[in-house]
Amino acid sequence: MKRRYLSTLAGTMAAAMMVCGGTVFAEETPDSLDIVWVTCSTESEFWQYQQIGMENAVKDMAEKYGIEINFTTVGPATEAETEAYIRAFENAVASKPNAIISATQVPDSTIAVSKEAMDQGIVVNFTNCGLEPMDSDEYSDCYNQFYTTVSADIGDMAGKVMLELMEKAGIEAKGTVAMEFSNVNPALQPRMDNFKAYLEANSELTVLDTLYNNNDLNQGQADIENEIATYGDDLVGIYGANNTSGDAIALAVENAGIKDKVITIGVDSDPTEIAALEAGTIDCIIVQDAYGQGYAALENAVETIMEGANPESEQKVAMAPVAVTTDNMHEDEYAAMLDPTLKKAE
Repeated sequence: MKRRYLSTLAGTMAAAMMVCGGTVFAEETPDSLDIVWVTCSTESEFWQYQQIGMENAVKDMAEKYGIEINFTTVGPATEAETEAYIRAFENAVASKPNAIISATQVPDSTIAVSKEAMDQGIVVNFTNCGLEPMDSDEYSDCYNQFYTTVSADIGDMAGKVMLELMEKAGIEAKGTVAMEFSNVNPALQPRMDNFKAYLEANSELTVLDTLYNNNDLNQGQADIENEIATYGDDLVGIYGANNTSGDAIALAVENAGIKDKVITIGVDSDPTEIAALEAGTIDCIIVQDAYGQGYAALENAVETIMEGANPESEQKVAMAPVAVTTDNMHEDEYAAMLDPTLKKAE
């Protein structure tokens, strides 16, 4: 069951004191740990995939160190409930666990509460969506470790794959491409900006401004259906930069009956997108390693406490995205990336 994603510091210290940015996390090695996963959406499959990685890491770390790990999940139902997310984070801090794992859609609002946790000696790790971009260290004292996928890499890959799939399908790289996303998030904006820049630099395509659906599937589907009606045969590509947007694209394309006339790309997977990939209403899903990020975030939190220091040499670690297409989706490696429930421990 166990799959290692990172190299770790070997050996357990009998009495450990770990200091990061002046924060003392533990003065002695505990016999049990309380870890809280503050998710930004309990309903989203993407964050559930992250949680599967964490739950598997709980089993592995408990076995490795011979300790009990109490793992709990808190957070709002949807990403749009950002105030509820912050309250859940604050309540998690008040419960004084050994560690908190989280992902935030509102970094500016999360910085203070994360810093408060660190100041209290709670190890705070972020997965996928953190407090700052990869090239910033302004808030390095507000968290212990961050695992993510570089948003610019997702945008670049999506642009490259769209042109490759157009060529394969015999669709000339001229015309209009639409973009759909959940909400405005500066850390994730390169998913859109780099995609648009890649297409404009390497083709004669015109890329429309991003439409935002606030993770509302019905709104996303309506957006795409309106663009299909507006641009007609000139619409040759549609890009959705998260799973809800990908779902919306798949449903709109299926209803319009245009799957052979347009190249469609989503980001992150869920059952609707996987079915759409099989059916051809989505041509490619750019997949982040949700399982791996979740596993690594929890593994690192435990090792930071038990080993007395953060074992990572870099505070921010990027995991590369993968392009999964209709052609390769059934290969074992890609199937598990699409559906991390296949990795769930018994």
